[in-house]
Amino acid sequence: MPTCSVKGLPSDGGPTNASEKSLKGGDDDMKKTLAAIVTAATALGSAPAWAQDLQEVDVLTPLPRHTAWFPLIVGEALGYFEEEGIAVNLVNGGDLPATAFLENGQVDIAALDPSEVILAEERGFDFDVVYEVMHGAVEGIFVLESNPAESLADLAGTTIGIVGESDRGLLLSALGHAGVSEDDVTIAVLGESAPLLANSLQTEQVSAIVGAISDFVAIRSQDIQIKDVLPPEMGNQPANNFAMRADAIGGENEELVQGFFNAWAKSAYAGLHDLEATRAMVMEADPENWVNEDLGTIFLEAAQDLHRPDGEVFGDVRHDVWQGVIDEMSEVGMIESEVSTDEILNDHYLETANDFDRAEVEEEVQAYKDSM
Repeated sequence: MPTCSVKGLPSDGGPTNASEKSLKGGDDDMKKTLAAIVTAATALGSAPAWAQDLQEVDVLTPLPRHTAWFPLIVGEALGYFEEEGIAVNLVNGGDLPATAFLENGQVDIAALDPSEVILAEERGFDFDVVYEVMHGAVEGIFVLESNPAESLADLAGTTIGIVGESDRGLLLSALGHAGVSEDDVTIAVLGESAPLLANSLQTEQVSAIVGAISDFVAIRSQDIQIKDVLPPEMGNQPANNFAMRADAIGGENEELVQGFFNAWAKSAYAGLHDLEATRAMVMEADPENWVNEDLGTIFLEAAQDLHRPDGEVFGDVRHDVWQGVIDEMSEVGMIESEVSTDEILNDHYLETANDFDRAEVEEEVQAYKDSM
């Protein structure tokens, strides 16, 4: 479903000799402050940031530092990116195609949906997905919890609402999976108003609403209990996959990129380990989504489900799932040529990304939690 940091330490040099002399002169408060910083950094398994110069990794994402992208927030809070000598610079693509930023070399890494990757490959762009960020669909088809419908096929003959036109394609694809024709339903565009969405379901103006994770939370904010009837085979489709230019893989920034993916995978694991600790981190970094803590928690738990891998490998590029997406795009005429998963999926970074001690990460999360 459709995205409290520890304050960063300065990275431009350590204490000067003059500062040290001043401390020796009796500034006990400053001594205690520095001691506390060093102790906290040690507990979290990282050195103070002033010990290194951080290099920027430019990453295009659909959202800023946001609850839906909690691994970034967790990684910055626990110092994992900093340990790798990295400062993550998020780039907002605006209305431009995300693929253009990769092609022009404006970003090192871009979060792309499967259709963007596959269409780019058909058009001759050589981009590789090197890490699946979200292992499930970010959209859903929501019906009232009390609705007896068990699948989309049960909604034939009804009116189905879509939040916006961008949701129409998902609905049509889902109808096809369920063996229902577009002519078997009426489609109504509802907009993003939470009260309107909830009322449309409650008064049975629509039998279901097609939307993203934020729409799910919006409906729940109106004290409405809902369930998702998106066909299961569509629910595991990857979203927001980290892609790179193929000619940049193994290039001059190899060590930096390896460090980024290791920090991201470690942060994803840390963010899934303890809900309470993760909640504290994202509440500080993304307060807009935490005005209502109960709804914020619902949002975070939904995001955790998206970032949780199918197996043990974080970021695993699943050829079978991608082949299903390719086949579906071909069937509906979105692509005309054959696209091979070997041409768009690359596991080059997965081994180093997953090379971390999970028990150590759990201890670091606990240390953070103890310091709350």
